[in-house]
Amino acid sequence: MDRVLHSWLPLQCRILGGTVTAAVLIGPPDEGPFKAVMHWPPEQIDTAVLSRVIRAALRSRQTILKTRHVEAEGTGEPRDALACPLIFADRLHGVVAFDMPHRSQAFQRMAVQQVRAGVIWLETMLGLVNAAATDQRSHLIDLVAAGLDHEGFKLAATEVATELAQRFSCERVSLGFFRYGRVHLEAMSHTSRIETSTRLTGMLRNAMIEAIDQQATILYPPPDHAPILVTRCHEIMAKENAGGQLCTIPLVKGGTVVGALLLESSADHFFTDETVRQCEQIALLLGPVLQTRRSDESPLVVKLFTSLRQFLAKLFGPRHLVLKLTASALAVAILLLALTQADFRISSDAYLEAGRSRAVVAPQNGFIASSDVRAGDLVRQGQLLATLDDRDLRQQERKWRSQRGQILKEYRRALAEGERAEVAILTAKRAQAEAQLELVARQLERIQLVAPFAGLVVNGDLSQALGSPVERGETLFEVAPMDDYRLVMKVDDRDIGYVQTGQRGRLKLTGMPDRLIDITIDRLTPVATSESGRNYFRVEARLETRTDLMRPGMAGVSKIEVGRENLLWIASRRLLDWLRLAAWTRLP
Repeated sequence: MDRVLHSWLPLQCRILGGTVTAAVLIGPPDEGPFKAVMHWPPEQIDTAVLSRVIRAALRSRQTILKTRHVEAEGTGEPRDALACPLIFADRLHGVVAFDMPHRSQAFQRMAVQQVRAGVIWLETMLGLVNAAATDQRSHLIDLVAAGLDHEGFKLAATEVATELAQRFSCERVSLGFFRYGRVHLEAMSHTSRIETSTRLTGMLRNAMIEAIDQQATILYPPPDHAPILVTRCHEIMAKENAGGQLCTIPLVKGGTVVGALLLESSADHFFTDETVRQCEQIALLLGPVLQTRRSDESPLVVKLFTSLRQFLAKLFGPRHLVLKLTASALAVAILLLALTQADFRISSDAYLEAGRSRAVVAPQNGFIASSDVRAGDLVRQGQLLATLDDRDLRQQERKWRSQRGQILKEYRRALAEGERAEVAILTAKRAQAEAQLELVARQLERIQLVAPFAGLVVNGDLSQALGSPVERGETLFEVAPMDDYRLVMKVDDRDIGYVQTGQRGRLKLTGMPDRLIDITIDRLTPVATSESGRNYFRVEARLETRTDLMRPGMAGVSKIEVGRENLLWIASRRLLDWLRLAAWTRLP
């Protein structure tokens, strides 16, 4: 029993997909206590997270699924806890529980159905273990477990067929499964190679199809008490081989026939009712297990094709009303999108920028004495912005005034004494002193920095830098007029091909979300800028309307009107562009 659980529980977790933990609890029937006898993964031994749903399932004797609203650690998603009781002969033998990621209601129903089907297998095993012929049936359970232990589907199916042939003294045992709407032989006992084009394989397939079409076990020659079934293909095969009895059992997974198991007895050995019942129990276990392993080993293209066929079967077959209504609504929506024309607009982030600005720079080296404004202040033309320290300039002024007075005295003395050469030299020195005084006077005039025109100070704050040195030509303030703005848009490089100068659009600023501002594309900058992992192009536009509330640096969202297109193309253009680029990248 432990070997079967070791094989069954991991396989059930694989079938469900995404299972985090799972546990099987078994105890005395209807009495308990029920203790955990198997965990998945093997190192997981804590069943506290499943205790609540386990108690609910044991109390109600029904399958229970609950969603825990506490988010799963590390994933940010809630969890589903599913528990299904193990009931055999109207007695409660235990429970199997699974901890899974949260799923939609449709996938929750599918998970419940899959677990119930798996529990049927496990309950069958319990029935086999507790039946009268314990030794014989335990061999059959070991047979199924041995098939599950193999890594490959072909090897597992061949091993199972060979074990069945030896156990029931059969001449041959064959396993066939559906593929592309036809039954294909996947395994035969005592051989690893199957000739698909021989007459024998054709008869085997026809016999399997005969049982699959009627969804019933066919025994030929039939016993007296057997129901009336079509056995034409079995009759032909029995005459051809002149052997014993044929027994074909359909393999079912999830209520759908997926293949067939065909056993051929020897001429001196016929199948008893007990043997047929055992084979049906084995087929009940083998069908879902081998089909799941076969599907897992299929190529990706086959899986996609199978999924598509299953979807189309649900869409155009009986039942599945919700799916049909959803598909119909989606088809109508796509048709309406394809037939409806709408304005095609390109959205992009945008911000206001001053149309022109004037820099106020330091006229000479010096130190900051005072600052009267900072960024964001409105100023008038000629308003004082800041003042530089004039102590060094005053000292130079006194120095040159003193030198000029001394030179003047010497000049008069030399003129009185008639020293012409000395007079010429002093005249030159006097002119130098006068020039230096004039230079200092002009520098003193420029220590007061004033606004060149009325506007807004967009850059510069010297209030925290009083007394700090500045160098000649260093920018201290930037002043922008209040009536001249331009809009700068960051257009994604995927959309720049649709933008042209002269196109019109609209703008909404974050600070004024209730106002729409008309814009006109004025200039495209053919240089891309990388930002946040994406490439943008700078597109400039002029504002058709202005307001006193606008300020440089205000951000918003702009929409450029390109033209009219159908809504389906507008909604899918990004996906189509990505597919074109991906195909171009990967194709030779």
